Amino acid sequence: MKIESQKKVIEEEKHKVEEQKRLLQIEKDKTETLLRNIIPESTAEELKTKGRASARAYKTVSVLFTDFVGFTKIAENMKPTDLVNKLDVYFRKFDEIIVKNNLEKIKTIGDAYMCAGGVPVRNNTNPIDAVLAALQIQEYMNTLKSNGLKTGEEFWELRLGINTGEVTAGVIGSERLAYDIWGATVNQAQRMEMMGEPGRVTISGSTFKLIEPYFECTYRGKVKTKSKGLIEMFTVERIKPELSINGEGLYPNERFQQIVNLHLYSSINYYKAERHIIKVLEKGLSPMLHYHSIEHTKDVVRAVERYALLEGVTDEGLFLLKSAATYHDAGFVEIYEKNEPVGARMAEEILPKYGYSDQHIAQIKELIFVTQIPHQPKNKLEQIICDADLDYLGRDDFHEIADRLRRELREHGKINSDRQWDNMQVAFLNMHKYFTPTAIASRQTKKMQNLKEVEERLARNEYKD
Repeated sequence: MKIESQKKVIEEEKHKVEEQKRLLQIEKDKTETLLRNIIPESTAEELKTKGRASARAYKTVSVLFTDFVGFTKIAENMKPTDLVNKLDVYFRKFDEIIVKNNLEKIKTIGDAYMCAGGVPVRNNTNPIDAVLAALQIQEYMNTLKSNGLKTGEEFWELRLGINTGEVTAGVIGSERLAYDIWGATVNQAQRMEMMGEPGRVTISGSTFKLIEPYFECTYRGKVKTKSKGLIEMFTVERIKPELSINGEGLYPNERFQQIVNLHLYSSINYYKAERHIIKVLEKGLSPMLHYHSIEHTKDVVRAVERYALLEGVTDEGLFLLKSAATYHDAGFVEIYEKNEPVGARMAEEILPKYGYSDQHIAQIKELIFVTQIPHQPKNKLEQIICDADLDYLGRDDFHEIADRLRRELREHGKINSDRQWDNMQVAFLNMHKYFTPTAIASRQTKKMQNLKEVEERLARNEYKD
């Protein structure tokens, strides 16, 4: 009987110990969860194992700042509890968006919200991730504004800025731990936010260079900063329609990721190659080239990218097309007529420096030569560049661009009257054809309308010469 009583006591003690362990584990889990909510998981693990987390330097980090417009005035007219509750609603939504886009929340200070991509885990996509999150945050805020305007309810507006560059990141303090980032990059991100338009996404030139292939942006000029003098500023309008779900410019589609992978993993450094030839063209093209100007080259590059994406070209063929487009009229820096061989030679001389193989350059040269009139493409890539070269024939700006070509031809002695020019246009538009399904669907109808308008001008015969 005594033995049984002792066993019972032991079992009860054992049960108490196990219950204490269970409760301790619950508290430990709560502590770790709280720690991970305060600082990034990898930093939390370092603190647990080493007792401290050292600061680290990061070369490419994208910092995102937001700030509510007129917050001081808003705060004066709201109860403190209502103000905090509303901020909480907004910041919870921001948290949800940035987590989906692989960003790390850094801190909130009053109504300011700060997050970053590329810390504490380095990655190559953080500029893209930050811009995607920014567009989605502003879409959320603009939707609330739209609803507020309809219902008469109060709405808040948000300024948002992004900058990409070097930072130092780590944990500061020993009593109340805080993960933070420091450096001029952070200050410039805040500057972008301060100078940005409410409801828009404002980015620096350094961020723009890294996200340009995927987003439509508008140049806003230069802004002064304390540490770096003047820096360029851009507004991100949207994801390129061809790279977004339903062409709405807000959420990336499957093609978007394919193009990101192409840029990250291809041996070709297309954007450095493009900047090289653009500088050559800006310096060497004659001001008398009203049509065959740097703007024409950029226009064809944009058109060739659009056609390529819509025609399903998401491999290195896209780089070959865009490279050929940048060189197809480069020969004008040396000679006015039959300049394609010069552009092909320049491509052969320059492109090997940027990861292009002999096979790449051979294809690019073929694409340059196929832009000679009349177009006679033999494959899909050649059809795409031919359609891009004369994309303007089926656009609303046809007459404006055609007039630039008229002026150029007259100044070079190729035509001697405006009536002669319109007769040439009618003959050319009747002879020309688009090749890709995309161009036929999007440009053919407008081209025929443009042709009709030139024919009507000829019929009126109101020429002065």
